[in-house]
Amino acid sequence: MASEKTRRFWATACLTVATTVALPVATAHAEPTPSASSVQKKLDALNKQVDQLVEKYNQAEEDLKSAKAKLKAARKAAAAEAADFEKTRARIAEMAATAYKNGDMGDVAGFVGTGDPQNVLDQTAVFAHLSRNRSSELTVFLAAAQRLQRQQAQAQEAYDDVLRRSKELKEQKQKVEKSIDTQEKLLSRLGVTPDRPSGGGGGTYTGPASGSARVALQFAYAQIGKPYQYGAEGPNSYDCSGLTMRSWGAAGVNLPRTTYSQYSATKRVAKSDLQPGDLVFFSSLGHVGLYVGNGQMVHAPRTGKNVEVVNITSGYYATNYYGAGRP
Repeated sequence: MASEKTRRFWATACLTVATTVALPVATAHAEPTPSASSVQKKLDALNKQVDQLVEKYNQAEEDLKSAKAKLKAARKAAAAEAADFEKTRARIAEMAATAYKNGDMGDVAGFVGTGDPQNVLDQTAVFAHLSRNRSSELTVFLAAAQRLQRQQAQAQEAYDDVLRRSKELKEQKQKVEKSIDTQEKLLSRLGVTPDRPSGGGGGTYTGPASGSARVALQFAYAQIGKPYQYGAEGPNSYDCSGLTMRSWGAAGVNLPRTTYSQYSATKRVAKSDLQPGDLVFFSSLGHVGLYVGNGQMVHAPRTGKNVEVVNITSGYYATNYYGAGRP
């Protein structure tokens, strides 16, 4: 009986093994290689995103510069008020000391011995006692304390603003660089290699523009071949709004730094009325170039590309055209 059970066990086991071995094994399939058109579609969308991020970075940088200038001015004003406060306090201290010697008042040490304007303003009882004899001097002293307190508060506010904007700039830079890294990976999948900078760059504008527009275009053409670099405004590399700002700056026209502010600072122009030198905007104000005529613009495109002349009547730039402005 035992041997019969043993034979049945092994027969079942062998059948199980055989069945298991006979079952087809599922194979892992690699993800299908994306088509060039699907990768290009992703890249176009990412280009828009990067354009927007770069201009936000530029705006954050401009805001930080402005905040630092305000901080410098606030500190200078506070220092001037502090000097004025100290001079006035010295006069009041002398006056109070005389009053003390004459027995006109008791505790004045805390009043005249502090450099903190708030402490001065808190001691109204001392003011009331002294003001019976020297009201004009005390009024001046009180005003100096109030001004110093106000300037110190403004300086602190400006300092806090600088810290906040510095943090914003750092965060914006991280976003830009992360997106650029993704951008470069997509380009690699398309088999696109970065442009090689042509060294000194250079090109010659020979179009019909005259006056300031011609000077701006001549400058822009002279930058052809120089690499794109986000946040750059020359002389060796540029981003889009950095190039337009410097080009028109060479013609004596001071444009602001970002695409948003350049759009606001220029006169609206219909696409049908474009003239050489006009600024042409794309991707919801994420990108800008200089119109050169014949449906073309000179611009600083994106990371991995150099300043170049491109057609804007078809393809990406035709699809993403936003508007135009005349400096």
